[in-house]
Amino acid sequence: MTQFDSRNTPSKHPSREARLESTGRECLTLDNAGPIQMGFWVPNRVWATAKFLVPLRNLIAAKKKAGTLTPMRAEIVEFKTWVTHNSVYRMWVNSMIEQSNAYVATLDEATKEEIKDSDGDALWIPGYDYFFEVLNEIISTSSSFNATAQVGTPMNAFLAVAMGTEAGVALFHDTTFNQQFKKVLNAWNAFLKSSASLDKLDINDPEKPGSWISAAAHEAGVWTQMEHDPNLPGYGFDSWNSFFIRKFVPGARPFQGNPATQVDIGCETTPWQYENDVAFETEFWIKDVNYSLLDLFAGEDRWAGLFQGGQAYQGFLSATHYHRWNAPLDGKLVRSWVQPGTYFAQRPGQGEGQGTWEGTESQPYLGHVAARAIFVFEHPTCGYVALICIGMVEVSTCIIEPQFIVNEGAAPVSIKRGVEIGHFEFGGSTHMMIFQKGRVQLEQWALDAVQHQNDPQPTPMGTVIATALLQG
Repeated sequence: MTQFDSRNTPSKHPSREARLESTGRECLTLDNAGPIQMGFWVPNRVWATAKFLVPLRNLIAAKKKAGTLTPMRAEIVEFKTWVTHNSVYRMWVNSMIEQSNAYVATLDEATKEEIKDSDGDALWIPGYDYFFEVLNEIISTSSSFNATAQVGTPMNAFLAVAMGTEAGVALFHDTTFNQQFKKVLNAWNAFLKSSASLDKLDINDPEKPGSWISAAAHEAGVWTQMEHDPNLPGYGFDSWNSFFIRKFVPGARPFQGNPATQVDIGCETTPWQYENDVAFETEFWIKDVNYSLLDLFAGEDRWAGLFQGGQAYQGFLSATHYHRWNAPLDGKLVRSWVQPGTYFAQRPGQGEGQGTWEGTESQPYLGHVAARAIFVFEHPTCGYVALICIGMVEVSTCIIEPQFIVNEGAAPVSIKRGVEIGHFEFGGSTHMMIFQKGRVQLEQWALDAVQHQNDPQPTPMGTVIATALLQG
């Protein structure tokens, strides 16, 4: 095997420019922002507003007229009361709504026509009270399937405009606000773990709107090589969440390569970005989307320092991907923890034009600030390897299996590749693998990650990603 010099990679920063999808005009529009890849996070703000928020607003209007509006949940009442009684946060929420409506007002007339609701209003959201009514409706229902880029993450679509405004960026980076908003997400999580959340896995009505067991869902690969029993209610699952973290059938994802000299990927992901010579500390929030090891490891300089000058790979999980994490190597797990963080923050100054993929372009940034699970492994020949599993928006819950929580100063835990070490709960997400300088050669597909961002299928879990340079 050819020896690999980490100084001679194709490009240190191969995906610095914001990724644009177009039909020649280099700008996403309602016409061309369709199913570029199903589940590939929220598309542009216009798409999210016209294709998700307006139907939801019309549904709420119809429920109000019929007197069947979902009763306000206690968690939403508590959240609204907290915001209302804290003037700074009430100001931010109101400013976020006003700035979102101002953004929509700048759109062309044809687009605004698409955004109009049943009352003829081309607004993002009518007002303060309505903001909480929409949140209440979302957390009282299970996520719907659809064959578009916006699948499985309704709250992300609802907040697509808001999170990019000046007030929204400030609000969703605020620790106190995030602590309060987490209670709303926890309430939704509790609903999604209940039997009431199985309405879209109804074997008596498989083609109902939003059904995850419809012919379209099967065609999209939701059930391909996944454990399920189509003859049982809910396909054998007791909640939407248990469906979301469904497992592969035994043998579907064998781990490849030589465990003595190679490392595999422990998540089923679509490649997104690669970076060589990763800095210990840098301005990760600037336009170039740098990685900063000190911030990725939440200020734990002992662990960040191990990877200075090394290589980083990042991959994306859509809402239809497998959301469990498996150990990527044979060796030792020397440290692991869940780091609290933001939920709906995007990179400041990312750009508010229609042409950017807001959520996906923030992936590197979210590795530094979002809620995440951090693992540090030690491999006999590949050196230290880090796996960071990063929540994005709804996917705020990162669960490490109890036997694989290794606190600071605790004895390392022996690990075998392929063993399940944790999982996400709900939505789509992203993950990183970080390697020490001069220890491994990464596979070409990982080095060329940016060229594979639109691959129709994710890279299978268990695929070899790195081989030790010094073997024996």
